[in-house]
Amino acid sequence: MRHILLCLVVFYVSFSSSFSQSADDPVVASINSRQIKSSQFTRRYINFLTATGIKDNYKSRKSVLNNMINEIMLYDYDDNKDVFDDAEYKRELEWTNKQTIISYLKDQEVYAKLTASDKELRDAFVKSNEELAARHLFAPTLEEADNLYQLLKIGISFDSLAKQTFTDSVLKNNGGYLGYFKWGDMDPTFEDTVFSMKIGDISRPVKTAYGYSIIKLEDRYIKPILTENEFQNEKSSLERNVKIRKKVPAEKAYIAKIFDWTKLNFYEKSLQNILNKISGNFIDGLEIKNSTDEKEACVEYDGTEYTQHEIEQMLDEIPTYHYNKIVSIENLKSVIEGLLIQEKLIEIAKSKGYDKLPRVADAFKLIRTNLFMNYKRKHVVADWDIPDSLVAQFYNNNKHLFQTPQEINVQEIIVDDKFLADSLVNLLQSGADFSELAKSYSLRTWSAENGGVLGLAPLSKFGIFKQILWESPVKDVVGPLQIEDLYGIFRVLEKKESSPIELSIVKEDAKSMAKQERQNSFFIGYIDSLRENYDIRIDENILSNIKIHFDSL
Repeated sequence: MRHILLCLVVFYVSFSSSFSQSADDPVVASINSRQIKSSQFTRRYINFLTATGIKDNYKSRKSVLNNMINEIMLYDYDDNKDVFDDAEYKRELEWTNKQTIISYLKDQEVYAKLTASDKELRDAFVKSNEELAARHLFAPTLEEADNLYQLLKIGISFDSLAKQTFTDSVLKNNGGYLGYFKWGDMDPTFEDTVFSMKIGDISRPVKTAYGYSIIKLEDRYIKPILTENEFQNEKSSLERNVKIRKKVPAEKAYIAKIFDWTKLNFYEKSLQNILNKISGNFIDGLEIKNSTDEKEACVEYDGTEYTQHEIEQMLDEIPTYHYNKIVSIENLKSVIEGLLIQEKLIEIAKSKGYDKLPRVADAFKLIRTNLFMNYKRKHVVADWDIPDSLVAQFYNNNKHLFQTPQEINVQEIIVDDKFLADSLVNLLQSGADFSELAKSYSLRTWSAENGGVLGLAPLSKFGIFKQILWESPVKDVVGPLQIEDLYGIFRVLEKKESSPIELSIVKEDAKSMAKQERQNSFFIGYIDSLRENYDIRIDENILSNIKIHFDSL
């Protein structure tokens, strides 16, 4: 299996916008002999406006055009051997080519067929004239979200839990308060939930595109008078928003038509063998040997068998940011399932000739440019030997990043019965010995044998309970706190504050972080120095007078 390199590429491309192009297609800019035509700029600029929602203005035009100039200069005139030889770059190029073809297929077969009824538009109009205020708690997994919900039920406040769940300083300190928002501002699932709530209601965990949220509706303002004229004026944008909200369910319905999950069968032994290779499982320093022949079947779909070797080859072609997600058999199954669906989508797209269309080729060229720029930045910054003085400056300005973790020594009793947990708390508050009760009742054997004492451990180990335990006075009884189907009673025995780590010990980490912090300014400086070597010309008059037109979705 391949060596893994970390990288991330973000791109946007739209197939639903168009631009005016006539026989008269003036040059808006040139870099030496390379030209940027008005039509090329317009297509790129419409994609930018669509992705960002920014209104057309000259400053944005100039910024997008300069980006195009920089891209041409870096791609066509600079030394890019390291980038073009980068195996991960090549892998992502092939992957994004497939995704571009699939995106066009979805656009034509799914998104272009979406409609919005008059009733849907009028319902959206009413919602768009409401303002809601809410707070929320966020968790990346359902298990963590359920734990937060249970803590709310036993009386722990939003303010206290927000301090544990958010890294954002604002949400961390304001109890997760989001302020006022309108329909269309938030994740669709989040909005579907909050618009159905009454003031003061707290939702169960809601799955969004980012994770899970627990929502509390704080306030609701409804515009008292709505007119037909207002509805007609907003109808176009309402239709766009309604269709956007339909995209995900429509895509899922389309996939369900072309892929039959009842015909999918996995062979666990081969899957485990692949996972062992991916995760590099070791026993006593020795890599686990293959438990199956690589020619044995690993997956079967609709009568077609894929061997372990074939599946490994498919996995080797996916980008690292997907590959790194494979940490369990379930993850592996999901990735393989996605690859098989992708194969089916590519097959359909090619049967319709979508992969040969100039529009798809142009879209891929844009994505390729964005991908190249990400890798170009990475290689330029990697070659930058940052001075020790800047490393020291970063360390001194960010000493909080270079400290030993806060640690606590906790004593615990874990039981599976709420009545028993309450009874044990009463006994402890009456003077009973914590250690003896832990030995007699705690379900975690290894800690029970030690009187419930866990020993000094990083505070982060205690997850959503870390703030509660850290703020608890030493020797006070905390709980019972619900942990899924169990109940925990805790007592903090010792707290150890974090302490600074000397620069000499963390110098490489500090250097890496300092480069990360300054990479944008360094890369901009690199580009500026290159621009001095080329004849770059911009026709300001043509740029300011280009007409921008959008098609509706």
